[in-house]
Amino acid sequence: MEEKYLTNDLLSITGMTRDTLRHYEQKGLIQPEKDRYNNYRQFRFADIYRLLTIDFYRKHGFTINELKGLQDNFDDTDFSNLMQQKRSELEEKIQHYSDTLDRINHLDTFHQRLNGQGEEIVLTRMPLYEVVGTFSEFASFEEYHRILDHCSKEQDILSSMIRCFDFDETGLTHSRMLIVKEVTDNRLQEGKDYLNSARCISAFVTDNLADEGDDKTPQRMFEKTINWAQEKNLTPLGQAFVQTKMITYHGKKEQAILEVFIPVK
Repeated sequence: MEEKYLTNDLLSITGMTRDTLRHYEQKGLIQPEKDRYNNYRQFRFADIYRLLTIDFYRKHGFTINELKGLQDNFDDTDFSNLMQQKRSELEEKIQHYSDTLDRINHLDTFHQRLNGQGEEIVLTRMPLYEVVGTFSEFASFEEYHRILDHCSKEQDILSSMIRCFDFDETGLTHSRMLIVKEVTDNRLQEGKDYLNSARCISAFVTDNLADEGDDKTPQRMFEKTINWAQEKNLTPLGQAFVQTKMITYHGKKEQAILEVFIPVK
């Protein structure tokens, strides 16, 4: 007589969980018999081999529906094409996670720099950005479709914009939003517009995002950096670039950590 196995035996043999076995049964991948006296599930050799096959394809990245399709129509399946499809999906996921890891590392590097620099003003080079579009103001949400048009789905909205201020000796005169992409290889291409400033005053500023319409932060930022420039005998070139680099929380409210760059000569 063929030996039969109970659910606990299957858990030990395959390493699967009880919920996983139940899920496979609900999806129709396995159909164990039930003891007519106690209603316990009973598994045969063929059931175990099917579970091992399921494990094989699941560990190769197949979904439940794809596996069900192989069970039902393997002879009609273009297996080479299916493998190419799975390969493309996996390569896309690998690229996604690689890009996400880069952003995590970038954020961690910034956080360490923030802790080291604090509120200190320094002279440094501004990162290279390509300007791919513009819109009027941060709160002009009806124009945010321009950001989505220019940037990939992987790129977050806050990191895709830089606020540009124009100023003279009387103070801030005008501002606009730039839609940007950071150029990590520092290569300039002809016909494209870039933010490319080798010598800038740089500082970090905290801004409370909850205070809609509060325009005091740019003025405080302007006064702080301009006073520092005068002390160092530096001549600002009339523009300031501000980008959100990190979001923190204070009293459960968002606070933006802004990095300011003011080109000087």
